Amino acid sequence: MCAPVVADEAIVDEMVAAAIAESGSLDLLVVDGAGLFAQGGLHDCLDATWNVTRAVVNHAFLSGEASSTAGRIVYLAPAPNSGEFAGAACAGLENLGRTLSTEWARHGITLVTIAPGDATDAGEVAALCAYLASPAGAYFSGSLLDLRGP
Repeated sequence: MCAPVVADEAIVDEMVAAAIAESGSLDLLVVDGAGLFAQGGLHDCLDATWNVTRAVVNHAFLSGEASSTAGRIVYLAPAPNSGEFAGAACAGLENLGRTLSTEWARHGITLVTIAPGDATDAGEVAALCAYLASPAGAYFSGSLLDLRGP
């Protein structure tokens, strides 16, 4: 999906509903905020992240089914060298994750933002996402996992 499509709330809602109907369930959402930022800039990154998050939470995590009452969301922020407003995008994703983790804690929904550094390897981010998807990763919510270094 490109950023302009994901920035359209109605289209995202339809796409998420169809994907969940086809797959039957969803336990983890990973939003590539870095990719969204690269495609559409700061505004599209944050709008698209919110639209996808809202749709997944409504259709998968708060659908009313007993098996769908919890979920995990991971936001991948852009690295510092990704552009002029990469820091603002990272801060926006972090604040969205912190705020929503408080709002949705009663539903068992956890949110974490990963902030990779300029030298962070994609494998490191993937391993961290896998850890957050595991039972041990359920402990983290509302936090920034900062890989940017000193």
